[in-house]
Amino acid sequence: MFYRRLLTILFLSILFASFLAGTAFSQEKVELHFFYGSTCPHCREAEVFLGKMKEKYENLEIKSYEVFENAENAQLLREMLKQAGQNNSYLWVPVIFVGKEVIVGFQGDKTTGQEIEQAIVDSQAPKTFKLPLIGEFDPKKISLPLLAVVIGLMDGFNPCAMWVLLLLISLLLTVKSKKQMWLVGGTFILASGILYFLFMSVWLSLFLFLGYISIVRIIIGLVAVGAAIWRIRDFFTWQPGVCKVTDEKSHSEIEGKIRKILKPAALPATFLGIIALAFSVNLVEFFCSAGFPAIFTQVLAIQKVSSLSRYLYLLIYDLFYMLDDLVVFSLAVITLQKIGFTDKYSRWSALIGGILLLLLGLALVFKPDLLMFA
Repeated sequence: MFYRRLLTILFLSILFASFLAGTAFSQEKVELHFFYGSTCPHCREAEVFLGKMKEKYENLEIKSYEVFENAENAQLLREMLKQAGQNNSYLWVPVIFVGKEVIVGFQGDKTTGQEIEQAIVDSQAPKTFKLPLIGEFDPKKISLPLLAVVIGLMDGFNPCAMWVLLLLISLLLTVKSKKQMWLVGGTFILASGILYFLFMSVWLSLFLFLGYISIVRIIIGLVAVGAAIWRIRDFFTWQPGVCKVTDEKSHSEIEGKIRKILKPAALPATFLGIIALAFSVNLVEFFCSAGFPAIFTQVLAIQKVSSLSRYLYLLIYDLFYMLDDLVVFSLAVITLQKIGFTDKYSRWSALIGGILLLLLGLALVFKPDLLMFA
């Protein structure tokens, strides 16, 4: 059991390290060469815009060259234009070199400015690097889905997300009917997944409506830091199978609801009872692990991706959030016995998840650009 736990922690640590690698590589220095004339009005407009880009992209290094009064800079411009395959018989300014892009002139922030910014984004280096057995690896493309997988798994491993399922399994085992177990348990897991997805969609819509407001980002980051401290503390004060958001009375009420569902009844009534149970349980779970869905939906809200992509990432998160439930329930139905490793895994995931949540919260507050993947 110790080695299994160690392998689980190692696997999740590798995933988290890969996520950090993606953010680290996206921050490597980008050089921009800016050639201008001292009396050129368009050059002054371009210089103001480049100042904004420098504030937005801290890894951007701008090298400026005046060419009207400096013959060496003018000759350097001719040589760079020649190397880029551009006509260098006339020295038009401003001229900007970013990576392989050569941009001549400046017509405004919304035209030439967008072209310059796109060139800066495209020049984040290195694009890819090679990994043994995997080959070419692009960290910027994989970081966001990887983040969805890791946080989804961490969110699923907590007592509030698991104790109701374990209680449901223990009561279903007395029924001795695999068909009824699959029907009741499968419906509960499916309904929980759908409801959790809807809850997170509401949060995402709220953050998109509020827009990129710094105070919202900072508040969510601080909430994540607080939740992280709570989870790390739970590792040291762990009580197996305990959800600290609910009390014994709530446990008894939920157990009573499950027993009513398992009584012989019309099929529609059974389904409605399961859905109602899933709804009430997911409300509790949201309070128990609010840090994870809050920070993930906030990270999604600040990405420059399509609406469809955002909801696909939510779906990835939701699928991995439900994965542990599905595995535990499937093994219980197949073996007709309750699986007993969940608490130990949950304790260690509290530590790993707390550290992950702490780093993400601090990044959201102090360095949000580290979380810009697209």
